[in-house]
Amino acid sequence: MKMRNGKGQVEYAKERLVKAVNQVLGIVRRNGRSRKVGLALVLMILVGGRASVRNAAETFGLDYANLLEALGELEDAWRDWRSCLGW
Repeated sequence: MKMRNGKGQVEYAKERLVKAVNQVLGIVRRNGRSRKVGLALVLMILVGGRASVRNAAETFGLDYANLLEALGELEDAWRDWRSCLGW
């Protein structure tokens, strides 16, 4: 299936996933934490869901509301990308 901009559904989902990961990394970096912390949060969401977002926000001194929104976007983008690949 082609999207309006000429890109396929998989390519669009991939771009959305990359944007969501970068959004989480940006929040983490703006709060003075390392990229490794951001990647750990991304992996936490991709593997286990949002169960401990509040705990992670408190542990790393991040704004819970912004982090929750960004991780929600990430979770949605991940689900869409996986469904495009048939996972």
